[in-house]
Amino acid sequence: MEMKDDICPRCSAKNSFEMDMHNGVIVCANCGDRAQESIIDDKGGNRPQSHIRDPMKAGEGNNLGSNLIKINKDGNAVRAKYSEGSYNQTSTERNYEEINKILSNKDITKLVIEETINIYDQVIKKLKIKRRKFKALVCAMYYISSKKLKMSKSFKDISLMFDISEAKIKKEYNYIKNVVNNALTVEQQNDTLKNYIRTFCEENKENDEYKSLAILIAKNINESSILEGKNTNTITGLSLYIAMKLEKTNSVTKDKICERRVNKNTLNKVYKQIKDYFDVIIPEKYKDKIKYLILNN
Repeated sequence: MEMKDDICPRCSAKNSFEMDMHNGVIVCANCGDRAQESIIDDKGGNRPQSHIRDPMKAGEGNNLGSNLIKINKDGNAVRAKYSEGSYNQTSTERNYEEINKILSNKDITKLVIEETINIYDQVIKKLKIKRRKFKALVCAMYYISSKKLKMSKSFKDISLMFDISEAKIKKEYNYIKNVVNNALTVEQQNDTLKNYIRTFCEENKENDEYKSLAILIAKNINESSILEGKNTNTITGLSLYIAMKLEKTNSVTKDKICERRVNKNTLNKVYKQIKDYFDVIIPEKYKDKIKYLILNN
């Protein structure tokens, strides 16, 4: 059953209300929030739709807990089987609990979890998440929150933490990134890349010219969005590698760059991908070497 011409107060979805026959309430099919109108009374009969019933808060009622929602083999959030008193919680409240559960199991700080939930609230106001991969979606939101709070985690880091493929996380990230307020500013990305390159150069006692060039190349790549979606380690490794070809270094080699940041196959792949954009990312001082870069991998 659908309520025509109604707008969900939580996610602003239009005409998204459906009847939940188990609960006897109307819920938003997009975000899962429960409407204030109850349809079925406690004895199974119909109530008038004008009957007002305030949504129950998380934690009220019997047997409410994170066991109300599970992650299936496809990574989707699904409702657990009915147990007495379990149907008083909204889907949004259950998703809050599941986000807490997923992140708390990895000892992630409360501050980051709260920011991830804040991002979830932003997402459900603009996008449908009903058929998305919930665990991958949480990982994508965690990626954004960790960046915003300057506790940067790469897609690769998160993939290993949660035992889920980078591809799935990136897919959900690309789905939600445009609706998250200040998801990750260019300045924050530049700062992260700069810090990674500085650390690498300090560890290898590299000269300032090489370090400054690598930082500038990374900044140009980031601001051009040529490699949007690639993790920080990949862009850092690529920038160090291109700078190595353009500027004298003390001891940097391709093997050393790939040692902890990016594997050689990935580096070769993104290097070929960016060849057509050397005129955008290479500083003016080195433009005469572009032909050399194109011919040599």
